[in-house]
Amino acid sequence: MSFSSDIKKELCAVKELTERQASAMLYGIMYASRFENGRPVIQTESLDLMNAAAELMRAVFPGVKFGIVRLVKSTGSLFTLKLKSGWEQAAERFGGLEEINAEAVDGADEESSAFLRGIFVTCGSVTDPNKEYHLEMVLPENHRTGILLDFITEHGMAVKETLRAHKRVIYAKESELIEDFLTYIGAANHSLEIMQVKIMKDFRNRVNRSVNCESANLDKTVAASNKSAEDIGYIFRTMGADWLSPELRETAQLRLDNPELSLSELCGLFQKPISRSGLNHRLKKISKMADELRSSE
Repeated sequence: MSFSSDIKKELCAVKELTERQASAMLYGIMYASRFENGRPVIQTESLDLMNAAAELMRAVFPGVKFGIVRLVKSTGSLFTLKLKSGWEQAAERFGGLEEINAEAVDGADEESSAFLRGIFVTCGSVTDPNKEYHLEMVLPENHRTGILLDFITEHGMAVKETLRAHKRVIYAKESELIEDFLTYIGAANHSLEIMQVKIMKDFRNRVNRSVNCESANLDKTVAASNKSAEDIGYIFRTMGADWLSPELRETAQLRLDNPELSLSELCGLFQKPISRSGLNHRLKKISKMADELRSSE
């Protein structure tokens, strides 16, 4: 089961909904469905959604008659719920579904979250956060999209809209926004899962940055050590070790004997204490002397 399907399965568990939540969620399902002969047709490949829609229909409109047709395909089953009679009862409460009916969803969080829950299980999806952060909803009719976008924005979630293959798509790519939306519609467990994935990604990124930084510093240390060794070897071959002052001779010999050590580690090998900057100054002086010798030749 995909991450998105798993979320929808959680959200389609409707037994614990209050009467007003059940009505608002059914309204959301109908709002996100296509219309045929002036009536909503709920069509899905999800058995969980079809069971939820049927359960909500019986609870909210016990006098409405409906039928469910199952079409078996090579990729699975397609379920279609059509209203047979009593649509007037639903239309009286929900209106024509051309805009969000303020009487069906009064704007309070209890009803609004259930309404968006119905929208999402019908036409929404969320990408596995291990791959990317992406939530989207595609309504069957473009003219409803702007109304829904305004509704979600009014509830504090700054989702965006784009056009794809002539369809208007509501989407979010920020992990925090996706977390807030899923929490709001009742999928708090999956919101926490996204948070955990994000924490692990951040941790891995920090580790990688630290490793890369240490690797870069090691490369610099090795390069500097090799350059110092070349300069010291050149002086020893051409002029002899005694050509250097006692302190530079000690520095040169310790650098040759311990090419793998950093400057800080090398400082600890001197008989007399020396700072890292002091050691770096000596090595630069040796390199300068070697360069001058090369130039004179």
